[in-house]
Amino acid sequence: MSRIAVIGAGPAGLLAALETAEAGHDVVLYEASGQVGGMSASFEVAGQRVDYGSHRLHPATDPDLMARIRNLLGDDLQTRIRNGRIRLEDRWVSFPLQPGPMVKELPFGFSARVGIDTLKKPLRRSKVDSFDKAISQRLGPTIAERFYRPYAKKLYGEPADDLTVELADKRVSATSTLQILAKALKAAKVDGRNFFYPRNGYGQISEALGAAGINAGVDQRLLAPVEAIRCTEDVEVTAAGATDKFDAVLSSMPIDLLVRALEPAPDPTIVDAVDTLRTRAMILVYLVLDRPQFTAFDAHYFPDASIHTSRLSESKNYRSANDPAGQTVLCAEVPCWVDDELWTSTDEDLGDLIADELIRSGLPDPEHVATETRRQARVYPTYEQAHAGARSLVEAWEPDDPRVLVFGRQGLSVPDNIHHVMAMGRDAAAVVRVDGTIDHDAWRRARTRFAEHVVQD
Repeated sequence: MSRIAVIGAGPAGLLAALETAEAGHDVVLYEASGQVGGMSASFEVAGQRVDYGSHRLHPATDPDLMARIRNLLGDDLQTRIRNGRIRLEDRWVSFPLQPGPMVKELPFGFSARVGIDTLKKPLRRSKVDSFDKAISQRLGPTIAERFYRPYAKKLYGEPADDLTVELADKRVSATSTLQILAKALKAAKVDGRNFFYPRNGYGQISEALGAAGINAGVDQRLLAPVEAIRCTEDVEVTAAGATDKFDAVLSSMPIDLLVRALEPAPDPTIVDAVDTLRTRAMILVYLVLDRPQFTAFDAHYFPDASIHTSRLSESKNYRSANDPAGQTVLCAEVPCWVDDELWTSTDEDLGDLIADELIRSGLPDPEHVATETRRQARVYPTYEQAHAGARSLVEAWEPDDPRVLVFGRQGLSVPDNIHHVMAMGRDAAAVVRVDGTIDHDAWRRARTRFAEHVVQD
């Protein structure tokens, strides 16, 4: 059939490459790093498989996609029960929320104020023009002030009132406290707290997709960052010093890198708009502990502004596997900006900082024996109000050459889950016609569906 380039071997790119190859096309998959998976990859710290933060496969995954993953992983895809906690009002509150623990664990004053906010919701008439006001309108001032306001500032680096309503639409699925209660009632049942996780780490999903792609004929090229995409008679892709010709390109590479790689260059207004958008970085701090388990919980959430960590996870608690018996590894997620004080800190200083924060939060002293870090420069698109116009331009942009299609979390600059981006990859493969041309009308319809994605947590 046709020759297709897929750029980026995250979950979206891997599924797009696999299903494009299964449709009979000759597919080359380019990946800048030395492994597949992107932020959904797994790797070893002190002999234990860990992830880039806390990840899980949600039951909201499309049944066809779930069936595909099950077929690839078999019994290695385990059904697990969520068991997390949130540090709220100087107390630990079970998460997902459940009616019984909520009554026991939440301070009475906090619960009473939330109840009053719920009764007053019909009276709230303020203009909803920011993330902060959207949350206050939907869930009440108490929840906005005590949880979402500090947590948003921590994740996105800007006050919640400076972030757009669109971010609230994409990141907060509940639109009322009654919906929160309904979710809590669902979570009271064990199957209401289920999630899916591979025996060998979250990255096993991507590794299985990559292996299936190779078996289907995908030419997988690692350590091959794309340097140029020249739209001439053919579409020429240059990566790692070598140039190949293609009928079409499906790109999930970061959008700022894409606009710089395209030749001819996009309109300067698009380049300027892409440059305007900011993405929050993250340091993953891994503490190695000489003990079999730190706590029984899989994840801890820290909205408190005085704590740099946004979430702490313990990989061993996500799965049943042959992990080292007398050792565990914690992963602290620390949002920051590239090149700020945190970003440039040493591993030792970061490890000591995290240990101190855990103790201050009422957790045991980890007494870690080693620290490793991984730095991710592009994690959370910020959705700042000041840059809303630039984001609208970027969201509406399509490459001038119809042979180039943009998709994926990094390509579209969105905060979506893995099941969302895999759906993007599947749709990207589906719009490649037999002759290698792209059905852009079908793709625009798919983009409309993507706009409705809400992050599951």
